Amino acid sequence: MNKKQKQHKTTVPGHFSAVKVIDNDLAYALRAFKRKMKETGVLEKIKENKTFIKPSVARRTELNAARYIQYIRDLNRD
Repeated sequence: MNKKQKQHKTTVPGHFSAVKVIDNDLAYALRAFKRKMKETGVLEKIKENKTFIKPSVARRTELNAARYIQYIRDLNRD
């Protein structure tokens, strides 16, 4: 079975994060599961929820990032 066929058989219909183990190849199933978690952004959400960030601090960081991006764009226009 080639890689494409194996990848197709590991998908579980109706469950975006489930992975089937084919031919007792647990290593391949684990890699596929990690890839799906990374693509869906689940790991990033979990890491974000480890510590609480006050809404005012989050808003301030977002505004500072926007100011910095705008500053860089203005420098490149000249």
